[in-house]
Amino acid sequence: MKRMLFTAAAIFAFLTTFALIALIFYQLFRPISRRSSQSDAAVIGHSAGLSSFSDSPPPPTDAFPSTLLPSVPSPSPHLSPQRNLSNLRKARDGKERALLLVRSVNLNPNSTWSAQLNKFAIGLKPLSEMLNFSHNFDPLNTTFMMAPNRLNAIEELVLKDFQPLYDQHLIGLTNQLKDPLPVRFNSAQRWPNCAQSILRVRDQGGCGSCWAVAAVSVMSDRICIASGGHLLESLSAQQLIECCDYCGGCTGAPNSFFPFLYWQQYGILSDRCFPYTIARDCGYPCPPTEFEHPRGVGNCLCGAKQCVDRQMKPIRYKAKYVYKLGSLDDEENFFPPSLLQRLKNRPSVAFPSGGKTTRALDLLKRELISHGPVMLCFSVFEGFMHFYDGVYDFDLLPGELHVYDHCAKVIGWGRQRRPNASGDGTNAQQEYLLLVNSWSARWAKDGTFKMDLARLAHSHSDLFAGVPLL
Repeated sequence: MKRMLFTAAAIFAFLTTFALIALIFYQLFRPISRRSSQSDAAVIGHSAGLSSFSDSPPPPTDAFPSTLLPSVPSPSPHLSPQRNLSNLRKARDGKERALLLVRSVNLNPNSTWSAQLNKFAIGLKPLSEMLNFSHNFDPLNTTFMMAPNRLNAIEELVLKDFQPLYDQHLIGLTNQLKDPLPVRFNSAQRWPNCAQSILRVRDQGGCGSCWAVAAVSVMSDRICIASGGHLLESLSAQQLIECCDYCGGCTGAPNSFFPFLYWQQYGILSDRCFPYTIARDCGYPCPPTEFEHPRGVGNCLCGAKQCVDRQMKPIRYKAKYVYKLGSLDDEENFFPPSLLQRLKNRPSVAFPSGGKTTRALDLLKRELISHGPVMLCFSVFEGFMHFYDGVYDFDLLPGELHVYDHCAKVIGWGRQRRPNASGDGTNAQQEYLLLVNSWSARWAKDGTFKMDLARLAHSHSDLFAGVPLL
């Protein structure tokens, strides 16, 4: 009898220990969904009955659904002890490295976002290493596209033809100074007739074409907005990839201003006329190893011929003028001259004081509220690939790699109170941008994300847009 009791007790102890270990493992690696304050619901598409649209089924129920918004603890300017212990360099392989990253984010009490293991982001290396970039291998053909004579010609065009339009554009934005900016803004709510375009989550697939996909997404939205919702047409990213000889390709773009310049110079056909044929069966996002030999990239003439084959009228949608809005970070790329630089050289124009970042942010907000979404290009680190929910904040782990630069579409901004913040000061609030990504709706919670504005000001962040010609 004693032996039976001892055996039963041992089995019970074993099962209890096993269940406890399983529970701990679940808590370590599950995605953490945190709730936000009620005030955030006004920013999100769900509160206005807006649905997101995706290139890849199944589509998400909502874009930025108000019922699953994260509550955000106060961020720490330093890495927490938990994160310092999780040095990624000590990982034995790619999977352990990814698990360490996910665990460190989800266990960090000061984290403003939650992570979920993304199997398509395991074993990543910097793009230059994955594609064997060297002095002899120039996949972007930068020797041709960034040649001084070409850049000088483009800069002359920008300064000569666009200068009066830029001045008029800036005057229009600065005339709004008497109107206070809202705390929260969503383009899909301001222009509900264009919400289908604004909330669409595209899938760039096995091509490093974020520069093209995000650009045509912004162009399509702005055409719809400028037409009062009458022109709901999606422009062709495939045309930019195949036909623009100076824009870039599946390994990226030398300058994200070029697709907008092509829009103004040559015009872009609709996606129905020149569809996106690049393979989208390789992940969310597809690994950069797919970019060197992409499937589905064809010939420009053959692609344009599809319009005729479909008995469609090949309408080229063009821009009146295009521009680089500026950069939110401390360092601004030299080319092309931005509206922010132009604003700085116009002392007669009254604009908020408080430093470059404050002026850039104010300019961005007034641009969004007046003309619609813009394209943001920023640096992507390993953690962002595993992003699930919340406000991404660039709080990096020791040894976390810069994978590549990426472009996405900004559709608005918001602000929320930190749940554990005390007082009503500036530090009690967190301000962020609302963005739509191009890795399909299966990436993260629904293919969209938020990005902390304070941290973005210390990272690569260039903004581009244009005004359509109707």
